Amino acid sequence: MKVLVTGAAGFLGRGLIIPFEEQGHALRLMDIAPFSSPRHEVVSGDVGDYDQVERAVQGVDGLVIAHMVPQGESYKTPRLPFDVNVKGTANLFHAAVRCGVRRVVVISSASTVMGNPKTPEAMLRRNWPLRADKPGYYRLSKVLQEVIAEHFARTEKMSVACLRVGYILDGDANIDKYGRHVTERNYQDSDRRDIGDVARLCLELGSPGYDIFHVMSTPESMDVADVRYTCERLNWKPRYDFSGLPPVSPSADKKK
Repeated sequence: MKVLVTGAAGFLGRGLIIPFEEQGHALRLMDIAPFSSPRHEVVSGDVGDYDQVERAVQGVDGLVIAHMVPQGESYKTPRLPFDVNVKGTANLFHAAVRCGVRRVVVISSASTVMGNPKTPEAMLRRNWPLRADKPGYYRLSKVLQEVIAEHFARTEKMSVACLRVGYILDGDANIDKYGRHVTERNYQDSDRRDIGDVARLCLELGSPGYDIFHVMSTPESMDVADVRYTCERLNWKPRYDFSGLPPVSPSADKKK
């Protein structure tokens, strides 16, 4: 399978592609930031530019939409979050339809449903309505990505999976995308290679319709979120469970 990965130069993208490489998939990597890859085709492009997106989509079998405006000042106004996260996602789905690509994975966020009431027994469920928990444009843009994904799955009869990930880390180095070391295990911790493995399994499965998968790597996430469904549906098990770190309370949500 040939797969286009957007946001491929970022912290998530660089880890996400590893399971695809291990299983021998051909990759086309796209990012607006300059980068190179000794193993894969690289496309420098802006997901907000439809013509560039359509050229990138041509000739692939599946998409992993992993691009995102970096956290920080960019989210103080809607301009960049909507141009990149929302418009870019819509561009990719539209191009997929035009180019005959039927399988798409969207890297979403657990924050898309965190505005729902939570209890210690049920904090994150895949059937909860979309409801961001804080003001601002990061969470809103992720909610809108899921709305776009569901719309195309339903109206175009595509195979679309939204992965609701937690706090993205590298489980070997125990660092986050900012290079900060973590010293405790939060239930939301998600290894970037585990995220890539679930994305790979979703594309390989290719089931028609729309599905949602929580992707977190810790033992606690199995009960706090719907990670058991992910494991059972895809015959998947996290490889990087952060078991070497002491746990903290499940109520200690991390900022994303």
